[in-house]
Amino acid sequence: MSVQLDRNLEATGTKFRIFPQPRFLAGITEPELIRIAVPPAQMQAGPADDRMFVVDAINKQPYSDFDQPPYHGPANPAVQPGPGGHFDHLDPNSREFSCATMYATCRRTLDIWEDYFGHRIDWMFEADSPRMEMIPLIEWDNAQSGYGFLEFGYGRRPGGGIDRQRPYCENFDVLSHELGHSIIFSQVGVPQNPNDEAIDYGGMHESSGDLVALVAVLHFDSVVNRLLANTRGNLFTVNELDRVGELSDSRQIRIAFNYARMSDVGNEPHDRSLPLTGAIFDIMVEVFQKNLVRDHLITPELARRSSQEIANAQELAALQDQFDAAYAGHAAGFQQALLEARDYLGTLLARTWGSLSPNFLTYPGIVRALLRADRAVAQGAHQDTIRSCFAWREIRVPRRVLLAHMRSLTDCGLAGRASETGFSGLSDAAIADVIRLATSELEGRRARSEPQRSEAAQGGRRR
Repeated sequence: MSVQLDRNLEATGTKFRIFPQPRFLAGITEPELIRIAVPPAQMQAGPADDRMFVVDAINKQPYSDFDQPPYHGPANPAVQPGPGGHFDHLDPNSREFSCATMYATCRRTLDIWEDYFGHRIDWMFEADSPRMEMIPLIEWDNAQSGYGFLEFGYGRRPGGGIDRQRPYCENFDVLSHELGHSIIFSQVGVPQNPNDEAIDYGGMHESSGDLVALVAVLHFDSVVNRLLANTRGNLFTVNELDRVGELSDSRQIRIAFNYARMSDVGNEPHDRSLPLTGAIFDIMVEVFQKNLVRDHLITPELARRSSQEIANAQELAALQDQFDAAYAGHAAGFQQALLEARDYLGTLLARTWGSLSPNFLTYPGIVRALLRADRAVAQGAHQDTIRSCFAWREIRVPRRVLLAHMRSLTDCGLAGRASETGFSGLSDAAIADVIRLATSELEGRRARSEPQRSEAAQGGRRR
């Protein structure tokens, strides 16, 4: 969401208070004020608007194949707006606050991504219902999204069972992730061919949910400031930002900043999502570092060493010392560089997702879509960055596919014109060998030109 649009909402948007990160984490004590794009005059009790509505169901069990929305069971009264039509008056320890938080988080996330897409995002289920049903507190130690609904329960206790102190409906990352699925269903669609195993489609869906949440949470100044204060801009470290769907100080659902390559994962969608999410996270961080170099806030050498070198614990500590020194007195410049990288990534992803076909979708196809989007969004400024980040993750067209598409002169019906092509006197087999050697050489050059990457070294992760 652009800074200008946020400024406009200060005068026209409806006010809510939400926690950008779970309130049980250290340092998270008070909810933050936000504004959504719906004016107070258009808000309804619930909260609700023309796109989504909250039903505070009583003692509800999760929907199943035999029980689908709309919900007709017992429910608490709809949450009423306060003075001026706003919802920022609610007690953070009340059930009404949980209801309002669920609505505000989903609406805020939708506002952000509609701004990046540049158009309204219509629900995939709009033929059946114009609004998404949201149920904040069901009797379940889980949460789910489905056709036309979101419903959220509670976290699990270490020994099992519902932990009522940790309602998922107040977890910004989890809510945004689930809404991300609805956005992807709307903008990408679903596979239509029964022969399509949709393996990469499933991984893309989970990755996209994480990325929707990651970009959205960066719209909180408190999160950005805390992130930079703790890392001093050295984002190639484990930090607050990459703890997607965080459940506690030490446990999280997935980590956007990860080591996973394609050879490390299987076909299960959450597992398979990790290399894709990691590659795209790396792109954002490298663009952030480019912005810092552009603004003379760090040196090109520091940017290169922090992202590309093999490093032991001592070298990592030295790198952090240099980031500490560069950050001192320049917090505002680092923040601006990160917000620019955030908006680049949001726009890049929106354009990429909007161009994808769900049918026989592959990760290499997503890479090509990202490259096309970068040419449209940034005039191709980050082509090499995109290629290298995905190459490190082993996301590329398999060699067997490349070889299967090699074509000889005979295949093309040009064997009789060999003299015109410079291959005069060579047999078809010899010509094919020349092509194979050329292909091998090109692959070798590409491998040698990639920045050296390594795994975590003695407590520090190098990409």
